[in-house]
Amino acid sequence: MRNRRWIILCIAVVSQVASVGALFGVPFVLPELREAFGLSIAQAGTLAGLPALGLLTTLFGWGVVIDRYGERFTMAASLALTAGCLALLGTVDGVFGAGAVLVCVGAAGGPVNAAGGRLVMSWFEIRRRGLAMGIRQTAQPIGVGGSAALMPLVAERWGFVAAMTLPAALAIVMVPLVLVFARPPRTAGDAADDQGARGDAAPTADDSPAAKPAARSPYRHAVIWRVHGASMLLGVPQFSVMTYALVYLVSEHGWSAPAAGAAVAVTQACGAVNRMLLGVVSDRLGSRLRPVRVLALLSAAALLLLSLSPALVPDAAVPLLLACLVLAVSHNGLTFTAVAETAGMAWSGRAMAAQNSLQALSNTVAPVLMGLVITWLGIDAVYAAAALFCTAAAAVVPAPARRGLRRPRPAG
Repeated sequence: MRNRRWIILCIAVVSQVASVGALFGVPFVLPELREAFGLSIAQAGTLAGLPALGLLTTLFGWGVVIDRYGERFTMAASLALTAGCLALLGTVDGVFGAGAVLVCVGAAGGPVNAAGGRLVMSWFEIRRRGLAMGIRQTAQPIGVGGSAALMPLVAERWGFVAAMTLPAALAIVMVPLVLVFARPPRTAGDAADDQGARGDAAPTADDSPAAKPAARSPYRHAVIWRVHGASMLLGVPQFSVMTYALVYLVSEHGWSAPAAGAAVAVTQACGAVNRMLLGVVSDRLGSRLRPVRVLALLSAAALLLLSLSPALVPDAAVPLLLACLVLAVSHNGLTFTAVAETAGMAWSGRAMAAQNSLQALSNTVAPVLMGLVITWLGIDAVYAAAALFCTAAAAVVPAPARRGLRRPRPAG
């Protein structure tokens, strides 16, 4: 019983890795995508944003499914549908067919993040939740890093369709594991048993979604909207840097695609570690949002230096790009946890789905917007534009509140 919550955490992480590979793996096969369909960099970048468009159209509906039917059903259904949609890539001809399938992949793959996040939150008490959610949020950089390391190798040899089967295979493997293990703590007395085993506070019945059907909406207050807004603004530089990193290293610095993919994979591993460390820091500080503001300002400074480096210090461009990749993925665990804690368990499924929806919106807009910037001003101007979004995010982050993280005083 003591290890059950860590098993749940591992299931949530690996499931999210499969979902991330499906949703965000396309940027790492852009050279093969361009060659297959005769696309420009901007056009291929737009195609890479189509899964985010599909994500945007269905996420809030998935949030309702999570709150009504639970995390296990939602995660299993999403993983199975994602694998099925990816299998369709081998049956379509032409860029429009591939684009339609990528939209469907995004529509199917969205709820794993929200469902896995709520499942992990229900198993961990608030003083360990920052660490737990930080570990769970490592799934995104791990998924992106694994895609960056493996998919260019597969795509270079067998094409982009073969590369996209990698996340499909992982998704199929995870479906039975989710069905067997991904249970909430209040089913079959698990929470009471686990509380006695680990000696800390388990989630109470009042924390379950069903226990608060009439809970007041957190969207009556500005705080949750500001957290959503900051996360959405930070999503633009995150997706912009990730989308064009491999192309930038290949076209501007003469790297091979596998070497560039390996470098991006290393930065994602560093970003995963950074998310865990920041989760611990947020537990110690009693604030999820204070580190987010610092990250936004650091990212803005690094992106501005990157945009100026070709003219001032050309040799610094690649190190700065790698640093920006690490910083860009570091905020997600903090903002995701802040949204869920602000919303409360009764609204957490819908709030996390709304968080993902807004991030999907920024991920959809980012490649189109930055494609126009590249067309008009060149790729270096993308980083300057991304720095503006980071600065805006730092201004939007609400003042941190410590009250929600304080340990309750014992009775008497």
